[in-house]
Amino acid sequence: MCHWCSRWPWTGRAGPCATDPRGGRFSRACFFAVLLAFLVLGSVYSVVTPIFEASDELSHYPVVKHIADGHGLPVQDPAVETAWKQEGSQPPLYYALAALATAWINTDDLEKVLWINPLSNIGKPLAVGNKNLVIHTEAEAFPWRGTVLAVHLIRFLSVVLQAITVLATYLLVREITPGRPELAPIAAGLVAFNPMFLFIAGSVNNDNLIVPLSSLVLWLLARTVREGALTWRRLLVLGVLLGLAALTKLSGLGLLALTAPVLAALAIHRRQPAALLKQGLALGLLVAGIAGWWYMRNWQLYGDPFGLNVMLDIAGRRPEPPSLKQLWGEFQGFRMSYWGVFGGFNVLAPGWVYRLYDALMLAGCTGWIPLIYRLRGRWRSRQAGQFLILAAWVAIVLLALIRWTCLTFASQGRLIFPVQAALAGLLTYGLTGWLPRGKQWPVLAGVVGVLVLMAAWIPFAVIRPAYARPAMLSPADVPASAQRTDVTYAGTLRMVAFELPRDSVCIHEPVPVTVYWQAVAPSERDLSVYVHLLGRGMKAAGNLGTYPGLGAFSTRLLRPGDLFRDDYLIPVAPDAERPTLLRVDVGLYEYGSTEELGLPAVDAAGHPAAGLIGSVRLLSCDARQPVIPHPLQVSFAGQAQLLGYGLDRAEVHPGEAVKLTLYWEAVARMVEDYHVFVHLAGEGSQPIAQGDKAPLDGDWPTWAWEPGEVFSDTYTVALPAEALPGTYELLVGLYRPPDGPRLLPDGPAERLRGDAVWVDHVSVRGE
Repeated sequence: MCHWCSRWPWTGRAGPCATDPRGGRFSRACFFAVLLAFLVLGSVYSVVTPIFEASDELSHYPVVKHIADGHGLPVQDPAVETAWKQEGSQPPLYYALAALATAWINTDDLEKVLWINPLSNIGKPLAVGNKNLVIHTEAEAFPWRGTVLAVHLIRFLSVVLQAITVLATYLLVREITPGRPELAPIAAGLVAFNPMFLFIAGSVNNDNLIVPLSSLVLWLLARTVREGALTWRRLLVLGVLLGLAALTKLSGLGLLALTAPVLAALAIHRRQPAALLKQGLALGLLVAGIAGWWYMRNWQLYGDPFGLNVMLDIAGRRPEPPSLKQLWGEFQGFRMSYWGVFGGFNVLAPGWVYRLYDALMLAGCTGWIPLIYRLRGRWRSRQAGQFLILAAWVAIVLLALIRWTCLTFASQGRLIFPVQAALAGLLTYGLTGWLPRGKQWPVLAGVVGVLVLMAAWIPFAVIRPAYARPAMLSPADVPASAQRTDVTYAGTLRMVAFELPRDSVCIHEPVPVTVYWQAVAPSERDLSVYVHLLGRGMKAAGNLGTYPGLGAFSTRLLRPGDLFRDDYLIPVAPDAERPTLLRVDVGLYEYGSTEELGLPAVDAAGHPAAGLIGSVRLLSCDARQPVIPHPLQVSFAGQAQLLGYGLDRAEVHPGEAVKLTLYWEAVARMVEDYHVFVHLAGEGSQPIAQGDKAPLDGDWPTWAWEPGEVFSDTYTVALPAEALPGTYELLVGLYRPPDGPRLLPDGPAERLRGDAVWVDHVSVRGE
């Protein structure tokens, strides 16, 4: 406290000076700094995020355009595909405001600007590339025009609307903790500098109206509880806010479930049941007068006042309600997306960012334990009631979200943004529970400072790079280590070179592939690149499809001579058999064509060319050893080891076959390519049958064997019809085809037969 200040602000007398954190003027100054920073950062997010890349923006904006063009409100029909999809079922207030602000703009270029990327990784944050929902062109450059201008204007309007949320949070916390004015700007900062809140604020989204309306209602309710009565003037304001909320989003109806018990509790406390009846009736009439027509319209059109059935039919229902285990599994995405999963729910911040926010949330929630203990017996009933309102609103919204999540896939943290003000108030007060009174302001101010830096860093370090196009290269930029090639696909793109950075992967690891592409001719079609992984028997073991530049642009945008690098990560199918060679096949195809087959490719001489560019070894990477029916320990020249075998039958008739399964382990790298021979022979005689072949039918050649990798391989030995009855030996060995040298075995002497190993006897029975 400065030398001329001698009274605390909650005494109602002279307060501390503007430089004291306990003073009202200081609190207001800090709040205005928070508000200004929010407006700046919200504008930054709105500009940095390319249009239609914010959450559901490409569905929200068409509703605005439909109204702005004078077509009235959308009528939903699940059988008719529309640009706005399920968003046309939303209450219309936000869209009407946005339409009013942009109706003067000619947006006939929407179809041209809204160039959908059909291969976008929507809802797949761990997938590499294709983060963009749409293809972006120079039409989005400043100065903005047409649809681009309209979208940016609505984004700026949304930032202003969400500034009301920041203000309402400040007022709410000032109302709840009148003796602690320094906590109010802290709470406002927790809201203002949530990166996901800034991201949504800088987008076209009806959350940007329901959140400030909800926050204002909370403030009015908290103030009403403190004063102990609801005046008719405040009732009018409250009824208008509730009506506007109900006309903005269905979650606004939850405010009615919060308001009713608050008014009932006040009436009971004042013993005025008649006042409750009058006020409840007045509020109901106000809400019905403002929003009732919308719900009547839904009833007439869809037989459902909320329009939920048609919304679910369009958005997609869950096939069955999720279990508690499933809901808990989705909680991770929900938790992360409250702070920031950007774009089409597919752009993640680094992991440490979420751990930092988790620590903040955990500290704020658990801080209530020591706080309650410290303040036991000193809670004022009205202040406790105010905190109860905040907690009740959080519970109502969470329960509504769980219910909605049971109907459709909706585990997104931004859906609870209507509780932002309440949650910020609870967290701020909870954080004080861990701190002594003298340390609370500097520590909490430091926390907000860190949040500001994080919020300012994310748009440039996380969001913008996700949509950046690959840099154009010169031929000299292609590294000498890359394998040169000269294959032209569909007369459009030429593969200049490629790289396979890894020679082996485990089943849970993606296969990295780098390709250097050069446009050789203009294209009138949107062609896509495919990268296929072909495993055992050339069966599909992984694939990736993308527009060039990992989805950043279409072949129609490339100019002859453009040279760029694409880095692909192809996930391996979890059921792919291993070990095996994964052949990498690259080519072009036309997405959505009746036959999505690879387009023709030619080499430099104009001859047809294959798309296979190389191979990568797929390893088991499994510490568990297989159960071997008949163990052996036979080494072949110190390079490979026969661990054992399994035989399907020991007796066979002429004309039948036996199947022998061998268990191999590589001991050292093998340079040569060896085949396995399996002979059925009498003692000292020529074999009467054999089952020679390359390991795993050529899918796992010996030069690819990884030391320590254990695998089994089955060989079929078919007996001729004229085979004589008797007892024969099954002999196994390795040789270099076609008739090259054999690897000498080393093992128990009774097992060795020169350059072969005897594994078992087979009896041939007569007819």
